[in-house]
Amino acid sequence: MNARTKVASLDCEGHRTAQNACRCTGRRRFLVRLAALCPIAVPFAAPVRLAAQPAPDEDFYPAWAAQARYLQPLSVLDTDSALGRRNLHAKSITLKDMARMHGHLCDGLVTAWVELGAALRDLFPDGVVDRTDVRTVSKNAPCWADAGAWMTGARVNQGTMVLDNSIGDGFVIQRISTGKTVRVSLRPGVYPAQLTTLEKSIRARRARGEAVAPAEIDRFESGANEYSRRLLNTPPDEAVRVERLAEYHFPDHSQNPLAARSDIIDRDVPRSSPPARVDPQRQP
Repeated sequence: MNARTKVASLDCEGHRTAQNACRCTGRRRFLVRLAALCPIAVPFAAPVRLAAQPAPDEDFYPAWAAQARYLQPLSVLDTDSALGRRNLHAKSITLKDMARMHGHLCDGLVTAWVELGAALRDLFPDGVVDRTDVRTVSKNAPCWADAGAWMTGARVNQGTMVLDNSIGDGFVIQRISTGKTVRVSLRPGVYPAQLTTLEKSIRARRARGEAVAPAEIDRFESGANEYSRRLLNTPPDEAVRVERLAEYHFPDHSQNPLAARSDIIDRDVPRSSPPARVDPQRQP
């Protein structure tokens, strides 16, 4: 290799070295810019990741209720405002809405939901309940009175809801504009007799100031949840009876307007560990 060739070869190697140095410098500049952008990109990305996360479980409304076969929302009409006209469009209310309002889901609330749903659909066969056109009679108990007022729109202070314990574990519902009235109740044998016995025993002892074992509360709640799960997975016409009442005269006052709150008598009873639960995967 002559001197001139050696010089050319060295020039080529120097050129390649310079190109590689430029590429390395370019990569370093890109990485520096990317690092500078990362603090900006991450905050914008974070909300997207948070939004994709599932909402926390809501213990007051168990999976077996949400997955029940015959549970369906109720379509209702009200008014637009305090001086408003009747709604142009119906809205849907659900058992979950009512449980949130009432404070818990229980056998009484589930029974009331199924009974009132059947009665209201009988009075409003088009499937939309006008809550400005309903009045009801209910016994004075937390679950029944709350459900009766919330599902029908009836109110004690306006005379459209009457409290009468002789009505039992059911309701009388009247469509004001037509006078059509029905009585709704559970069919015989639907509610477990052993639950009735256990509840009466617990309430009687609490009324006398006697202690109740946590296991007894667990046993009642477990049985009540199982009953509720079964009821929500049964066709309503097989579980409740709706009877027409001819020439019914709606009462003008409540026979039992006041009562002690009965759903808080065991609020300070210690919990078992772990608490009893109904398996939501069980099939009816």
